[in-house]
Amino acid sequence: MEELLKSSVIKALVFSAHAKFGSQPIYMFPKEVSEEELKEFKSQNAFKLTLRDYTQISIKNLSLFISDREVSLNDDLQEFQYFGILPYPDFQLTSLTFFHFIKTDFIDKPVPCAFSILVDEIDRSFLYNNINQIKPIIIEFSKRFDKEILGINDFKSWQEIEPFIMDFIINLRKIEKEPYTLVATQRKIKVLFVGLDDSGKTSFLLSVDRKYSKLMRLKPTHGVDIKSINLLGLNIFIWDLGGQSGFRERYINKAQIYLYEADLLFYFIDVKNKDRFEESFDYLQNVNKKLKDFRQKTPIVFVLSKADPDILDSKEIKENIKLIKSRIIEITSEVEPETFTTSIFDNFNFSILRTFSLGLSKLSPNRELINLNLRYLSIQSGVYFALLLNNDGLDLADFYSNEMFSLPEFKPSQIEGIDLKNVYNIFETSAPQFAILYKIFAKFKTLKQEEAIFKMARLVFLLKRIHISDRLLFILFFMDTEEKKVKINELLPDFIKRIEDLILRYIF
Repeated sequence: MEELLKSSVIKALVFSAHAKFGSQPIYMFPKEVSEEELKEFKSQNAFKLTLRDYTQISIKNLSLFISDREVSLNDDLQEFQYFGILPYPDFQLTSLTFFHFIKTDFIDKPVPCAFSILVDEIDRSFLYNNINQIKPIIIEFSKRFDKEILGINDFKSWQEIEPFIMDFIINLRKIEKEPYTLVATQRKIKVLFVGLDDSGKTSFLLSVDRKYSKLMRLKPTHGVDIKSINLLGLNIFIWDLGGQSGFRERYINKAQIYLYEADLLFYFIDVKNKDRFEESFDYLQNVNKKLKDFRQKTPIVFVLSKADPDILDSKEIKENIKLIKSRIIEITSEVEPETFTTSIFDNFNFSILRTFSLGLSKLSPNRELINLNLRYLSIQSGVYFALLLNNDGLDLADFYSNEMFSLPEFKPSQIEGIDLKNVYNIFETSAPQFAILYKIFAKFKTLKQEEAIFKMARLVFLLKRIHISDRLLFILFFMDTEEKKVKINELLPDFIKRIEDLILRYIF
């Protein structure tokens, strides 16, 4: 079996479980070696790991997944499925790890498991760039594998499950031989802004870049305008594709230049211009077909632009938005496509910043796992909302609790027409303002602490500043009493430790 990996970017596979004796590796490939054997293999430049090495990897993996939350046999374990890309500096390795639970007859509680594909640290772009192809293979493999590994009183032996591992490696090697993107030492992120002319693409981008002075003298984009931004230490290249008819034809006819290897696509539709809806839907259909032809699973974020505050609640715009969403579902076959209404005229353009932020979060395989750990922190602290923001106010993770509606201030009888989604939106669009205020205060040395508290009636906003490596992050908590700060401060160091590697590998 080791012959399969001799020329492969994949160095090892490990299946770990938090079973009878804590977190431990159950199946390892290649097989573990002794400390003495390891010295010999290193002298031959051969890759091997000891049992202690595999155990260290297993403990690190499962520590990100396991919490104080009790999982019962009656829980829907399908919801506990997470992917993460994790570094192991001690071994110069990076993994794509699948976290999930399995039920066994020999352990009375669901067993937390982690299945990891390990590559050299310098080859981690293979995992990032091909993750959408690898994920379905891992999930399908796990459905069979999890059943086959279970004996009557324990996990089955390596010899019994070896054929399943071999089949999995063969499938991975197929991707490696025909990768979506070749292995490189630096990941290149390509984000597309696509839509008809005058659909709001360039205005959106300028708002994100806070170049408001240019909004009033915009000219149509001719051809492609490529810009770069830096997010979490990585350059992201944004391709603003001009939307005139002739240019659109060029993008489709030469899709291998414009659409190929796109990591994320923002598709813009002007909610006011109903006369051009069909033209936009046709263009979307052509773009979507090309992405499928390239076997790309590029996430698409739909930006329903020009939904200005003074018209957003009008009957006409509501009907337009309903029509747009229904046609998007028809074209993409997505049950719940990501759609956002935006306007350059809302307060501080926060609808645009929020849309851009949540769109970019789709580039991260680690967001869901960070969300899980933020959820644990929030539930244990008794807070209602929590947002993890980077230094520019971009949303990296979030948590919301329906229990907020138990507060007198938020009972439906107190606020007419309130719903949870509206409260989410208010909270998300307000959060960056707190981070900006904090930075302004800190700049003028009027705020030296690592936290700030903002009170509104009996409600409390707590903003915590945290440091992960050289990165400055903020967590905004919403709660009903300042006393909960004590529990947050108690749990925060463990939370930071849990998410540190996930943040450092957020995008690359």
